[in-house]
Amino acid sequence: MGIGLALAWLLTRHRSESIDFRLVLLGAVLPDLIDKPFGFLLELQGRLWAHTLLFLLGVLALSRVSRLRGLEWVGFGIATHLLLDMIWSWPWVAFWPFAGPFHASKLTVWTFVDTLLTDPVVQAGELAGVVCLVALGWACGIRSWASLRAFLRDGRLAGAHPRPRSAPQA
Repeated sequence: MGIGLALAWLLTRHRSESIDFRLVLLGAVLPDLIDKPFGFLLELQGRLWAHTLLFLLGVLALSRVSRLRGLEWVGFGIATHLLLDMIWSWPWVAFWPFAGPFHASKLTVWTFVDTLLTDPVVQAGELAGVVCLVALGWACGIRSWASLRAFLRDGRLAGAHPRPRSAPQA
């Protein structure tokens, strides 16, 4: 979430229109919110339909509908998730349904905990994401529960678009 949010903030801080950064956060976790429960229920791996390029392209196609324009930022979050998951290492997932079926797997909560505790690549990525979230929150003035609630209400981050300049003083 942190890396996707930081990338979106960097890309938009000089744009004139404001974006809802909550949509980026949603997209950054959406593949796991969809696929992990299905992986448990269906005894499949934890990267399924929402980790596919087809899912990403579907979300981006829907964002072309004028009432669904915000989905482009959900798509941005999904794209960062897929990149950080190194989805190219899972071609049967990335190119589903063209590259074959999903693989069976007995997922458990312990599998996730064990990976978090023992895989240095996962640990480094999670740490980088936390650092990005904290640094971006601090830089954008989210330093209290009230400012966090304000962000959760409107999805705006300070510095994401230019502020009007004050008139020069004579």
